[in-house]
Amino acid sequence: MDSSRATTDDGDWSVDAPRGLSDTVHDAILELLMNRGLEPGSALRTQTLAVRLGVSATPVREALARLEGSGLVVRSARRGYRAAPLLSAEELAQLVDVRLLVEPGNAERACVRTDDAFVARLWSAVEDQRSAPTGPGYAGFKHYLEADWSFHELVAEGTGNPFIVRTLDSFRGFVQRLHQVEERVSDADESVSEHEAIVRAFEQRDPEGAAQAMRAHLQGVLDRAVE
Repeated sequence: MDSSRATTDDGDWSVDAPRGLSDTVHDAILELLMNRGLEPGSALRTQTLAVRLGVSATPVREALARLEGSGLVVRSARRGYRAAPLLSAEELAQLVDVRLLVEPGNAERACVRTDDAFVARLWSAVEDQRSAPTGPGYAGFKHYLEADWSFHELVAEGTGNPFIVRTLDSFRGFVQRLHQVEERVSDADESVSEHEAIVRAFEQRDPEGAAQAMRAHLQGVLDRAVE
């Protein structure tokens, strides 16, 4: 496998060169999981994946270990690695509940510390999200997901607390799982509009308003995901 490009059964994809082989294999397996090229709950055999991707077993093992940390892959002592099952409605609610405990506080704290330069960065993040394609397939909307998540990372960064940034980063893989059954991102317009409301609160130096806007956004994410 070329270290900057890989091909799955679901089509071609590419990443920015130069890339390490482990990163490339990670992204290839991630795409298979997101495109249902590896069905939720199915066994993930290291050697089978290595043959499928044309690499040795070592980068596959490294990639599976990373994906386990994201929640997209699960491992048991007896059964080895398996693709994580789709999130249930209850798990969706639990995921958003955790984010509701963390992210409105992030927005409030970041807004207290904000300045014009940071607000400009937030608007830039919203524009990146607005301009990103939303499908078809994971290859078509992965840059949208990255832009969407980058907005939330930026708000966390604005708190000035690196432990908050690390906490938020631990949610990322679970958020990707929201889109495993989608051919396209269906709520992009709503999400962008909600992000805009958050930024407007930053512009007005309104920490409480920023927290409320983030809370409304996350509740909207849950409501649309459940639908």
